[in-house]
Amino acid sequence: MVNTRDFLPKTTHYLKVPIIGLNAILWLLGLVLIVVGSVCISFFSNFKEFTKESGYKNALSNLTTSAPTGVLVIGIFFILLTLIGCFVAYKEKLVGLVLYTMLMLILLVVLIGIGGKALTLHKEDAVSAMATSWDQISNSLKNSTITKLEEFLECCCWSESYSNETYKNLCPKDGDDKIKYEGTYCEGILTEQVSSKLVLVGIAGVVIGCIEFVVMALSLFLIIRICRSPRSRAYDQY
Repeated sequence: MVNTRDFLPKTTHYLKVPIIGLNAILWLLGLVLIVVGSVCISFFSNFKEFTKESGYKNALSNLTTSAPTGVLVIGIFFILLTLIGCFVAYKEKLVGLVLYTMLMLILLVVLIGIGGKALTLHKEDAVSAMATSWDQISNSLKNSTITKLEEFLECCCWSESYSNETYKNLCPKDGDDKIKYEGTYCEGILTEQVSSKLVLVGIAGVVIGCIEFVVMALSLFLIIRICRSPRSRAYDQY
């Protein structure tokens, strides 16, 4: 009878190659997360003063701070962890593979949380909170915040119902003191921007989560193969 254990060390090749390949893909997707997170942070950094003046309402805080920062941090961790994953898979380091798989599981849970929040976060709640805060700040001593935002978004007034003279006086003006972007309302622009960024984060989270799950499964199979393979005591010291 043929001892199948003699073939086990060779079969790890068929596990290492896809693990390394998928880690390379995850590394690239990690870069995508960093870019997406950076773009979101850059975009929403213009709302820092607005969010502060609005009293840091939950919907605004989650949208402008928590989600973008979470995406950026996860992207950085993915860059580092996938490099480690490629190394331990190539070298067949048992302890390293176990730690790698555990960290990937933790990141998967966090990623599901971030991606789920991005997909389930009701943009209507955030936009509604912005509308209330927009009106509140427009009638306060800090109304210059609205002018700065309208200049950044290239819009004038929140919506048609908020377009009387009081609100129009806050709109950006050109050198001839004429209102710029008149007729372009900020509500529509913000709704479009928020929707596109939330969908992008959600899709990236789902794709990365699926690939990560496959990598974890392959890593577990590789761990089992290594455990069943005859190795010297010094094999996993380094």
